[in-house]
Amino acid sequence: MSKPTKSRPRQLNRAQLKAYEARRTIEMNRGMANPTGEAVTARPLSTTRRVQALSRVEEYAIIRSDLRRLLLILAVLLATLIVLTFFLR
Repeated sequence: MSKPTKSRPRQLNRAQLKAYEARRTIEMNRGMANPTGEAVTARPLSTTRRVQALSRVEEYAIIRSDLRRLLLILAVLLATLIVLTFFLR
């Protein structure tokens, strides 16, 4: 019988943290706009990073938007494949 393994939290590397922060910044700024209608630009990341835990609702919102984006890409690729199938026969 094998020994039960202890699960420890997975550590993110620097590239994953940077991508996570960039995606979080985009998601947070997506709904915000200036009174003139211009989009709010994300502030540059400082050299000292503070990682803040997101709430479950915020995490799910990011996951939902990523899934929506992936489904849109899938639909476009599928439609392209079907159209090209008829043209290339």
